[in-house]
Amino acid sequence: MATNATVTNASDVETKDHCKDWAEAQHAVFQLARLFILISFLTPCTFRYHSLFLRVMLSCGHILTLIWGAVFVCMPDFVIWCGAFSVANLVHIVYLAYTSLPDRFSKALDDIYLHVFKPLKISRKQFQGLAEIGSMELLGKGGSYAKQDHTCTGLRLSMLLKGRLKVSYDDVYLHSVDVNQFVDSPEYDTRNETFTGGKYKVNIRASEDCLLFVLPQARLLKYLSRDRTLEHIFNQLIGKDISQKLYEIQERVSAFPGMAEGTGNRRTSMVHVRNSIVSNSTTNLANLNCLQGCYKQPSNLSSSTTNESTV
Repeated sequence: MATNATVTNASDVETKDHCKDWAEAQHAVFQLARLFILISFLTPCTFRYHSLFLRVMLSCGHILTLIWGAVFVCMPDFVIWCGAFSVANLVHIVYLAYTSLPDRFSKALDDIYLHVFKPLKISRKQFQGLAEIGSMELLGKGGSYAKQDHTCTGLRLSMLLKGRLKVSYDDVYLHSVDVNQFVDSPEYDTRNETFTGGKYKVNIRASEDCLLFVLPQARLLKYLSRDRTLEHIFNQLIGKDISQKLYEIQERVSAFPGMAEGTGNRRTSMVHVRNSIVSNSTTNLANLNCLQGCYKQPSNLSSSTTNESTV
C-alpha cells in the first residue's frame, strides 16, 4: 500500500509540475514561418489570385520551418515532412501560375481583342481559341484579296488588322474596309444560302500594305459550335459589320446621284452589288438592334436604319 501511495503521489507531482518551466521562444526563423502561414489563411477569397497567393505563403512558411528544423533543432522527421509540404505547394504554384497568367497575343491581335471583342465580354481564353485556328497574312499595296466572279466564297473570313482595303464593283467604288473590320462579312453571312460555293461579286484590293487575320471558315464554324455564347456574339458582330457596309454604300448613292446617270443599270448594280446584304437586310438589322444593348454604336448608325431598309 505504501508503495502504491508513493507512486500515486509521484505521478500527481509530475502532473502538477508539467509545463511549469516554459522553454524560451523559438528562433526568429520559426516565428517568421508561422507568420507566413497565418497570412496565407487570412487571404480574402475575393482576391483574384487568392489560390496562388495562399500557396505561395504556405510554401514560404514550410520552407522556413524546414530550415528551422534542420539548423536549429535538428529534427529529421520534421525536416522530411516540411520538405514534402514544400514540394507539393511548389508544384501547385507552377500549375496555378500557368493557368492564371493571361493569354498573350501579338500586338495586332491584342488591339483587335481590346477594341472589338473585350467590350462584348469575350474572355481572353475564348479569343485565344480563335487566335489558334486563324493565321496572319500580309497583302501588299495593290494586291487582290478577292476578284469579282473569280474568287470562291465560303473558304475564309478575315479581319483587317492594319492598312486599308477598297471594295468595288467593276469600276464603281463601293466602300472601304478599315482596321478592326471584317473583310468579307456579307459572304460569310450567306454561307448557308445560294451563295455557298459561289464567287465574290466584288473586287477587294489593298489600297495600302495590309495585315489580315484570316480564319478558315470550316474550322471557325466548328469552334463556334462548341461555344454558343461566343457564336451568338460573333453573329451580332457580323450583322453590325454588314449594316455599316450597307450604310456606306447607301450614303454614296445619296451623296452622288450623278453616278447612276448615263448607265441604266448603274444604280441597280450599286444596290445589288452585295446581294447578301440586301437579301438579308432585315435579319442583319435585327442583329444590329440586338447588339446595341451590349455594344456602343456610332451616333449616326442608329439613324441609318430607315435608309438601310429602303435599299
